[in-house]
Amino acid sequence: MQNDIDIGKNQDTTLSARELRQSVKKDHEENAKLKLFYLTGQTIYDKGWSPIIAQNILMAFCTQIGAKHGLIALQDKSTLNVIAHVGQTYPVGARIPVMGILGKLLKAPCAFQISHELTPLWSYPETDALIPSIIPIAYAQQSLGILAFSGNQLALSDDDKQTIQSFAGILGMAMMRATKQSVSPEDLQILDRLTPREREVFALLPYGHSNAELGKLLEIAPGTVKIHVERVLSKLGLKDRTQAAVKAVEFGFKT
Repeated sequence: MQNDIDIGKNQDTTLSARELRQSVKKDHEENAKLKLFYLTGQTIYDKGWSPIIAQNILMAFCTQIGAKHGLIALQDKSTLNVIAHVGQTYPVGARIPVMGILGKLLKAPCAFQISHELTPLWSYPETDALIPSIIPIAYAQQSLGILAFSGNQLALSDDDKQTIQSFAGILGMAMMRATKQSVSPEDLQILDRLTPREREVFALLPYGHSNAELGKLLEIAPGTVKIHVERVLSKLGLKDRTQAAVKAVEFGFKT
């Protein structure tokens, strides 16, 4: 009888140890997911959205998922433009037609789906037996692009799918804001070189006003306007007023 009790104790101990390992593993996975969200959110908060940011976020995502290859592509009407890639995929700048599987995946209203069908996104041999996954990046069910990744025997749990969907939603929001924002964070840094009055002069240059006309609008002397224009040209590295007017339009100050 005593031996039976001891055996029962050993079985309980073994079971508890297994449960402990599973608990530690789950905690580790949850912490990794949180770090991914923290990195994505903090990076976009600090730096905004750009191809360089997309590349860094994609690398972190592939590391978390365990994918060897991955890409982010931004949709432009009937094509997808690759803006970030990891491993053997289409390179940055490549254009992918939105047709077939991709057309169905990105059709509005765009639902969250994971397609594992092989599409021409990868340059590694099919014999590598890697599992490709392609999901839409969307904002308010409107497709903005795709997130694609591929790795060895990627078995995605329900928690993984929820994480990926949330991640795609964050990317969708960042992309949407970037397309609506007329001045990028880099441009804002350039504009920071100008004083408030110099910005006013810069913003009015596309209208083609003379120094006298600008002086009337801003209630300053024409000579002062001339000085502000010269400082704008110097600070932005421009040759003349025409270049400055074109640059102002590029920055969102339209005629």
